Amino acid sequence: MHPRRYETLIMLAPNLEAAEFDAFKSKVDNIMAAGGGQLVSFEDWGRRRLSYPVKKEMFGHYLLYDFQGRPELSTELERNLKIDEKVFKYLTLVLDKKFTDEDLAAAREKLLADAARREAEKAKAREAAEARQAAGEETDDDQNDGGQADVQDSGDDEE
Repeated sequence: MHPRRYETLIMLAPNLEAAEFDAFKSKVDNIMAAGGGQLVSFEDWGRRRLSYPVKKEMFGHYLLYDFQGRPELSTELERNLKIDEKVFKYLTLVLDKKFTDEDLAAAREKLLADAARREAEKAKAREAAEARQAAGEETDDDQNDGGQADVQDSGDDEE
């Protein structure tokens, strides 16, 4: 059977200490390594408010794993998530039923290119904001004088 591309979203208890959180992440990494899986990307979404209480909690800590592996890896990962008390909920999706090593390399390159593009956009936005701020500081004095003249003019109209 061909390797597949999976995406697993995990919702953890919100009150985990850093040591417990790191132990959980290393546990998942060990399961993937033992099952022959390769991580495409990992995102820590952090602590987020829930729409409804889960196990009497209104917050959850979200982790998103995007990985390549055989179906046995997905089954083993879900088995471990099911018995772990720190895991509130999880969801695994099959993104691609035939995901080769070439596809994995292409996906990683695309992620790196997207990250570089986002960084360039952020830098461009920061530069534009700094330019607007510098231009705004120069014209603030002129705008204040004009605003006072408008107030005086509106008072003359009432007489």
